[in-house]
Amino acid sequence: MTTSAKVLVVDDTPHNVKLLADLLAVKGYAVATAVNGEEALAKVASEQPDLVLLDVMMPGLSGYDVCRQLRADPRTALLPIVLVTSLDPQQERVKGIEAGADDFLPKPINQAELFARVRSLLRIKALQDEVWRQAAALKEWNVKLEERVAEQVAQLQGLDQLKRFFAPAVADAILSAGAK
Repeated sequence: MTTSAKVLVVDDTPHNVKLLADLLAVKGYAVATAVNGEEALAKVASEQPDLVLLDVMMPGLSGYDVCRQLRADPRTALLPIVLVTSLDPQQERVKGIEAGADDFLPKPINQAELFARVRSLLRIKALQDEVWRQAAALKEWNVKLEERVAEQVAQLQGLDQLKRFFAPAVADAILSAGAK
């Protein structure tokens, strides 16, 4: 199975980064990596991943901090984010939801769960992207339609002026001749 989806793996433990990157690469995902929150934000901007797997506990910016910053930016507000943590899942879920996370994975990683969550969130992202594409196309069509309506209104106004300038019978004859 190959896919063009890009996943950013963020963790301050090199072993965890390599494990996740290798697992995802084997499944055909393009993988970018970062070792801290600051690098994660830079990689999101430069690599534009389709999904972020984000460790919670990191020096400097925590996963929660990164998540909040991504949610605050309109360009990344809908980017799927999965928090990966070895901390108490119940406690961390509330903090993660408050920070804007879409999903959670406990450490150690269960491969089947990892792939199921990644596939699910990428499917949702693909649907969101399609909705945005269709909205842009509709906006473009709306602009063209407004232009055509404006042109037709201008033509009707011109015809109305023509009817006022000539006698009704003459104006109708001119209009009939122009329609042929």
